[in-house]
Amino acid sequence: MPAEDPEAWLHFDRPAQSEEVALALSLRVLAPKSAEWRRGLAAARRYHRTHHHLDVPQAYEDTTGYPLGRWLTWQRHLHTTGALDPARGQALERLGIIWDLRRQAFERGLAHATAYAARLGHLAAPVDETHDDFPLGRWLSTQRTRAHRLTPQRTAALTALDQWWNPPWPITWQRAYHAARLGLEQREHVARAGEWLDTQTTQADRLHPGQHQLLRELGRDLPGTTAPSPGDARLSARERAFRRGLAAARAFREREGHLDVPQRHIENLGDEPVRLGQWLTNLRRRRSHLSPQRQALLTQLGV
Repeated sequence: MPAEDPEAWLHFDRPAQSEEVALALSLRVLAPKSAEWRRGLAAARRYHRTHHHLDVPQAYEDTTGYPLGRWLTWQRHLHTTGALDPARGQALERLGIIWDLRRQAFERGLAHATAYAARLGHLAAPVDETHDDFPLGRWLSTQRTRAHRLTPQRTAALTALDQWWNPPWPITWQRAYHAARLGLEQREHVARAGEWLDTQTTQADRLHPGQHQLLRELGRDLPGTTAPSPGDARLSARERAFRRGLAAARAFREREGHLDVPQRHIENLGDEPVRLGQWLTNLRRRRSHLSPQRQALLTQLGV
């Protein structure tokens, strides 16, 4: 039987042969590209589930050896040049990808702050704190220094994560407070936490009303001080933020028919923008810590 002529196989003069070649090319070229996209997206989702953001160092490889950092860099390049499929871009945006790391520097820091607050419940990070190689402590310190120049939207975004992210008292007190709170919650260094709280109680007359509020949340009785009334602006700040988020979620659901909100989506309530995607992400992570009343409201809404 004569050997098959490899050059003859490449002739496209017969329609059937042309179809075979096209099919072979689609299987060997197009399918691998699609498979590579699925591998990259799966790796991005795994990273997001663990780290709660998608600001991945460029040299990062996951536990399977997949080069997720380089893959995301390539997706950003495709997005910048207009070559990224819109559906793929939307899939990455739902995970909170930051397309331009320089122009979106605040969003990048906010993504790390959101993940940090979801894990620890506050933004009083030490100055030298890093979060997945991002200098979160320095970034937060910079935001406090520039607080008077931040836009209302950026201030609201940080306040939604931690009401006292920029307290009118020393940030060192705030860090000590959260260290004491954590010690009590985990039943570690309880004596040290109790000693610090005793000191604050005896010096309560020198503290800010907001500090009084925080100490009462740890069960401390503060003789000689007056508990804020329910109408106090500082006491109700979290409640107002929750109600704004709830109203924004209802508006989005009525308009779109679902609550699959991209993480960076901003819902406008009149003249007041609400970072709805971020708000929902934060609530879902901390749902078990919400009051039964708030959990019931979220359940009714379908969150």
